[in-house]
Amino acid sequence: MPKRKVEEETMAPHGSPPAKKKSTKSLIVGMPKEALTSSQKAAVTEFTSVTQADKSTAAKILKQHNWNVGAAANAYFNNPSGGANPLKAPLNKLFDKYRDDPRNSPDEINIEGTGKLLGDLDIDLSDVSAFIFSEIVQSPSLGLITREGFVDGWSEAGTDKLPQMRNIVLQRRSELPTDKEMFKNVYNHTFVLALQEKQKGLPMEIAMEFWRVLLTAPSFDWRTDSTPWLEWWFEFYEAKVKKAVNKDLWKQTLTFAYETKKDDSLSFWSEESSWPSVIDEFVEWVKAEKRAAGAGGADAMEIS
Repeated sequence: MPKRKVEEETMAPHGSPPAKKKSTKSLIVGMPKEALTSSQKAAVTEFTSVTQADKSTAAKILKQHNWNVGAAANAYFNNPSGGANPLKAPLNKLFDKYRDDPRNSPDEINIEGTGKLLGDLDIDLSDVSAFIFSEIVQSPSLGLITREGFVDGWSEAGTDKLPQMRNIVLQRRSELPTDKEMFKNVYNHTFVLALQEKQKGLPMEIAMEFWRVLLTAPSFDWRTDSTPWLEWWFEFYEAKVKKAVNKDLWKQTLTFAYETKKDDSLSFWSEESSWPSVIDEFVEWVKAEKRAAGAGGADAMEIS
């Protein structure tokens, strides 16, 4: 046990003066406790709340992973010794609790069970949190969770407890506006989630409903001080396009949204750019309908 190890290391040989006992403060990754910055201390607190590990272990693993809580938690639970992941058994048991039809679909949680699970997690089905949860467990479609996706997803996230699952979802929700890679994963998975069997694109109404959840606060907020980009996109799409949204347009819409947040003037766009034709048409529409002289658009509001 760790305490015994410390005692043995500090015990003096027979007949020798007692060795000076090490301060427990120096046991945390070989540095004094006060050497931790405020952000590192916050990382230790978050790591211990997710993993239930002690602070010494938390600091050691976090240091090995450049103080990235997610990477450190994954390493902690991935059990590099090669033995069985200790989370898989309780996660399988938890999965079994929510199955709709154990006899005929033993490895699936369907709509009713998914609704109950999200209810127990206090996750609103209309909130972006539901999409975050679905991305973690890699739901193949709305309301469906597979055993493999559930067990692997939450093993990687590092918990088998509902309260901690909720905390992880909420933590990721708070990071959506700033963690571009994580948001991209949630955004792209939502397209797969909403796609019906044999469909190649999302019906316009469904795509717009999901865009409204994904591209507004508290998620990534697609607007600038001078331009309500999402509302303009909807206005254009309903009036000029009126067709299903394919996978490429779905992905490129997010890329375009990020560009407009960085450059509201659209100077990044050119006719030679490889944007989907719908986005090219949107840019032309914005210039003609919203930013033309006297149109009351963003050009009229720009500060010289």
